[in-house]
Amino acid sequence: MLDRSRFFRQSHGLWHLLVLAGACVLTACQTLQPPAVDQVRFTPQAVAQRTIAEPKIKYLVRQDGYDYCARITGIPVTPTSRAMACAFWNVRRKECTIVTPLETGYNYLGHELRHCFEGSFHD
Repeated sequence: MLDRSRFFRQSHGLWHLLVLAGACVLTACQTLQPPAVDQVRFTPQAVAQRTIAEPKIKYLVRQDGYDYCARITGIPVTPTSRAMACAFWNVRRKECTIVTPLETGYNYLGHELRHCFEGSFHD
């Protein structure tokens, strides 16, 4: 005999899981586009004009990359957007650290690397 209340609870949980999965897919589609500043070619600054001419680069891949970058940049993680990577630098020590989540794209790495040389070029 079919236990209707148990069936309803199981199918109701499955429904919530499907809705959550759909929301995650839609969110990913909206956030995996490179920033507008990266959609055109750029000319690197002359060495004398760079924030750090020859930075020592450190690259951190973090499980909590989105949240970590939200703290660094001040850009909150929302259902429709999140910082896909971030960089912070120390001019005096000539160091720069790039942070990404576990999965990222080369365009985000390039964007953050540009920050290491040129500082806050789009702020």
